Amino acid sequence: MSGSIIQMSWHSSQTAADRFFGSLAYLLPMIEVYSFGIFIFKELPVLAQLYLPLTPLMMIDGAIKSIRLGGFGIGSLIVFFALYLGVVTNPRVSRFIRFNTLQAILIGILLSLCGLLLEYILLPLSGLGILTQVLMNVVFLGTWVMSGYGIIMSALGRYTEIPQLSETAQMQIDRY
Repeated sequence: MSGSIIQMSWHSSQTAADRFFGSLAYLLPMIEVYSFGIFIFKELPVLAQLYLPLTPLMMIDGAIKSIRLGGFGIGSLIVFFALYLGVVTNPRVSRFIRFNTLQAILIGILLSLCGLLLEYILLPLSGLGILTQVLMNVVFLGTWVMSGYGIIMSALGRYTEIPQLSETAQMQIDRY
């Protein structure tokens, strides 16, 4: 990890709005990973209760994902472009918010790739076998850890450092 993110976290102070919106971005992957938690929710139903405060956002997310054009779901694509073009590439938005939003988008992209792997490779080959369950649990818990860490660090006004994702986000943000 390059030292510039670490140095920025110590030498710049983020406003309360920056901290709030930087943290808010990480709710997106937390909502998107919900379907990966089905096996964990069966074993630990209390974890499903963590989603109760997110229910309104999950309903909005579901409504957006149901948007179709010519039989293809384009809702997620609309959200991606809205966040990318409206936040990440917008120089009027603080670098801190843009960085955290892009990092949350990158987590979402990883979730989409895991979903494709699950849907088109693992489920046809092994069904809901142990390998599929383990992958889903790892993806769910990993996303919660990354997102929770992102929320905490953003609330503290520090840049969230996630290996590879932070470097990618930093390079992209530095382009604007």
